[in-house]
Amino acid sequence: MFDNFNIDKFKSMKPPADGSFTTMQEIKQLENTPMNINKVKKFDNIEKTFKDVANKNNVTNYDESLVKDLIDKSAPIIMKLKNYFKRPRPKVIAAKVNIKMKDYEMKSMKTPSYPSGHSTQGILIANVLADKYPSAANEFKKAGKNISDSRNIAKAHYISDSKMGIKLGNEMYNHIKNKI
Repeated sequence: MFDNFNIDKFKSMKPPADGSFTTMQEIKQLENTPMNINKVKKFDNIEKTFKDVANKNNVTNYDESLVKDLIDKSAPIIMKLKNYFKRPRPKVIAAKVNIKMKDYEMKSMKTPSYPSGHSTQGILIANVLADKYPSAANEFKKAGKNISDSRNIAKAHYISDSKMGIKLGNEMYNHIKNKI
């Protein structure tokens, strides 16, 4: 599915440096973002989020295996970039500048921060499902955005992590849209 997907151009899209003005602004923005644990929990499980949207919108023949396949096959690409950049999570950098950032710790926060995997997969899958089930296209796209936004609400990702994830998710979608 993503065998020929080239990540080289994404390697040149570096995140803001740890001590940069931009990173400090992002930390302050996250610090001022109200915590909504219910929203964070609701959108942490990508498969469940999209299945719920399908059920709510009476999507017949919803393909759970496609969603699982997209998650499984996109993960290695996301991890290559995460391991390439090795960006610390926001609370790590915040602590280095004596800001005590309270995040909502999740199992999915054990990898480097950049790019956001949830943003990438949320956008990728939302686009694929919107094509496959046009009657619920807007709802799938809204779910993808909610998945991405929930990572900032949890303070799990900088805004720039999510923006890069959205770019990557859209590019991965463009790579496969004529193949599935």
